[in-house]
Amino acid sequence: MLVKVDKIIEGSKIKVVELDIDNYGSVIPLRELELKLPKDDSIIKVLSSTEYAAIFTEGEIDEGATIILANSVSLDELNEEKKRAIDAMNKK
Repeated sequence: MLVKVDKIIEGSKIKVVELDIDNYGSVIPLRELELKLPKDDSIIKVLSSTEYAAIFTEGEIDEGATIILANSVSLDELNEEKKRAIDAMNKK
């Protein structure tokens, strides 16, 4: 899932906003989530150094799932995804 990182809480949880990109290239905030961070410092480092990230979780999202993988997403990469969404819509 694509998220905007809000803030890390006490080193064990993180607040994020789940995002989606619509057919017109607009970034849509879907919902705010509070997720658990694993003991893995590399995931915490990735999330603390980026504004946007692609994350994978384990467990129920609504019950505070645990992040198991996180990759930073740069603003350029986000803009490229927006362009792809627009291009896909124009091909229809």
